[in-house]
Amino acid sequence: MKNKVYLLPGTMCNQRLWHKLFTCAKADFASKHSSEEQAQLEFVHIPIPANKNFEQLASWLNEYFQEDKVYLLGFSLGGYLASYFAVNYPNRVKGLFIVGNSPCTLTPQEMSQRQELLNFITANKYKGVSHKRALQLLDSSNEDQEDVKTIKKMDSELGVDELISQMTFTTERDDLLQAMSLLNIPMTFYYSEDDPLVNVPWLLELKSNNPNCHLVTTNGNGHMLPLEKPEELQLLLKKTLCHIT
Repeated sequence: MKNKVYLLPGTMCNQRLWHKLFTCAKADFASKHSSEEQAQLEFVHIPIPANKNFEQLASWLNEYFQEDKVYLLGFSLGGYLASYFAVNYPNRVKGLFIVGNSPCTLTPQEMSQRQELLNFITANKYKGVSHKRALQLLDSSNEDQEDVKTIKKMDSELGVDELISQMTFTTERDDLLQAMSLLNIPMTFYYSEDDPLVNVPWLLELKSNNPNCHLVTTNGNGHMLPLEKPEELQLLLKKTLCHIT
């Protein structure tokens, strides 16, 4: 029996975010060296519904899941949503794997940038995420233009209405430090050591408060780790899930 992992994507990300992770999992499953049944992964992508705040999204997820308890992997925005769900429905979660996110309030600069973007796209014709912005989400050493194309493709497929929804409903965030410090479930946070979108001091404080919290860093400043480091992500997931019953 495979270990099912529910995947929650980031801002303006769809199932394309995971395509390299899916490929790694398929290759691993086919490998003759991958004989441990407990190490096999089954991924289920969950598109984040539009026009819902985090309370409404958590309630929606509570109805969505058929199992008593689920294992959640959330990337960026999806990482915050997974954490929010866990603190509000702790009996439904058996573990968290958070990629590129620290579940706290956004910085004033981030909130200002989001409001400026929202103002712009509601007053002008949105032409999609810029090449420059896509590059900013990747590691500075990343020269893979396919990753840039994937970011732009996801943005194009989701469209301006989805962007307006996400900027409107997911910018206001509670600081979940106190609530997550009390969670009695395994939590792994995986992030680039120089990712400007991750609040590392916040994560270090959570780790000092909760022995169930495990931090895993990777070199560089890339935010889009499911695209940039899928093999590393898959190996970490397998290692983590092997210790969860």
